[in-house]
Amino acid sequence: MKLGTGNSEYLDTLLQYFEEEIMGEAYFYGLIEHFDKPHEREKLTLLAKVERCAAEAVRPLLEKHGLVPRTDAELKPLGEVSAERHRHFDWEELMTDMSVRYPGYVDQFEALERMAPDEDLQALKILTDHEVMAIEFANKERAGDPDSVASIRRYLALAES
Repeated sequence: MKLGTGNSEYLDTLLQYFEEEIMGEAYFYGLIEHFDKPHEREKLTLLAKVERCAAEAVRPLLEKHGLVPRTDAELKPLGEVSAERHRHFDWEELMTDMSVRYPGYVDQFEALERMAPDEDLQALKILTDHEVMAIEFANKERAGDPDSVASIRRYLALAES
């Protein structure tokens, strides 16, 4: 049996992950400053939009559970700090980092789903899927796939519909 809305671990984690998505948006926008190629900058912009979409997908859950996140103004600088830590990455290093580090996030999101009440799962699936899509994108980039952003565009179209 799921622990549901009475579970403070679920609620604390939900709030944390929402805030991390807002920071993730700032992270990708912050990275744009460190890449000169227009196609890389465009892809980082798409990734930033994905982070915002993932956050907005779970925002109704925060409201439902009475959770109050920090403001974007408070969270944005935290994401920008992460971007600064990765400013030395070239494109290949960034894609490798994403493909290696992000599967751990999928595991964390899936753990959150296991704690959630059933009625929260649809929104949480959108959260999990954004990370799966980011890994797919990074792997396609590393493989030189000319249509690496297809999964991003599909995700944005589904999440925004």
